Amino acid sequence: MNKIFFFIATLLLCSACTSRPEGFVIRGSFPGLQDGMMVSLRSMEGGAILAMDTIQDGKFELHGVTASPQYCNLIISSNTSSSDMSKMVNIYMFLDNSELTVNAAHLDSLQFVHPLISETAIPKARVEGGPLQREFYEYRDTLTPLLLTASEVNNALAMLNMQNDQYTTEEYNNRFDELYPKKLTTEAAIDAAKMEFIRQHPQSPVSLFIAEGLLNTTFIRTAEEIKELTRIAEQIEDTVRRPRVLKMAEIAKTLYKGASYKDIELTDPTGKTVKLSQYILPDHYTLVDFWASWCGPCRWAIPDVKQIYKRYPQDRLSVISISFDQKKTDWETAMKEEAMPWTQLWTGNRDQVTAAQRAYNISGIPRLMLIAPDGKIVFSGNDANALRVAVEECLGK
Repeated sequence: MNKIFFFIATLLLCSACTSRPEGFVIRGSFPGLQDGMMVSLRSMEGGAILAMDTIQDGKFELHGVTASPQYCNLIISSNTSSSDMSKMVNIYMFLDNSELTVNAAHLDSLQFVHPLISETAIPKARVEGGPLQREFYEYRDTLTPLLLTASEVNNALAMLNMQNDQYTTEEYNNRFDELYPKKLTTEAAIDAAKMEFIRQHPQSPVSLFIAEGLLNTTFIRTAEEIKELTRIAEQIEDTVRRPRVLKMAEIAKTLYKGASYKDIELTDPTGKTVKLSQYILPDHYTLVDFWASWCGPCRWAIPDVKQIYKRYPQDRLSVISISFDQKKTDWETAMKEEAMPWTQLWTGNRDQVTAAQRAYNISGIPRLMLIAPDGKIVFSGNDANALRVAVEECLGK
């Protein structure tokens, strides 16, 4: 009798296992879909096309497997031979291996939303199926109004920058000083909302996705926040994203808010190997500008750095420029052209480049930093005007 019971239980268990979806299925059938239209699913975290289908009988069905839940873009195109966005609509979703259904009032209610504004666009379609989709929309619904507010401020700052030739320096700085605190306030609200979502959903793959973005910033997270994000990430079941996030957390542990600068080897104009610490003077604030001759935004920031340099005495503020140029001649030519009257250093070989990039997690330039007399980094960013505000807060206007 026990053998029969065990045999039946085994069959039921195997049946349950085979009934579980091994991948994802995405179905859609709503007004406006026409036979022959193409539907494709593209990862927003790598660009790969994960599945494709042609609409038949007014519906589509996509099949595939994702190794890890990921942010995706579902595109419906009425013309396969054209890249004209007017002939496309898209829907952003968070994909996992579930049976999902796309619902919309009508195809005409949808539009093509560029990835750059996807976070602030109000979704006109909903993807349903499983708790992950509900969590994703909960996150979107919480963040969207905050992101819209931030977008308004960022747009105003962008417009100010485009029209800077219409202002005197004083007028421009005054207008920037009005907008920049609003930018910081909106960013802090977004940051707090993301952290709160993660705390409320400590097991969610969406939280792991958010944590990855938070940990990719430098000198913004507190050491306690990094520990908290690490602790939460460790318990989320995701064999692909979790190791990546934990590796980022290890790096972030040395790049937390209020961390001290890291010493690196560099090359001076005579070709001598030196250390950054040789130029960090006691009782001084130190402005460090990572740049390169070929980097347009880097060159545009130099006049602003010059204004800061001229404004404060050298016994209070030191300035150091560190070039990422590959060729020494390019660096030397740019130094002459820009006529920068402060310390010039260079990452003169591949080891120095790699060490500098790793020390400060530099993925783009310019990178502007302000180091306090105690060695702590009090500002890190790419905006010379934001740097100016930080310097004024530390040294006075």
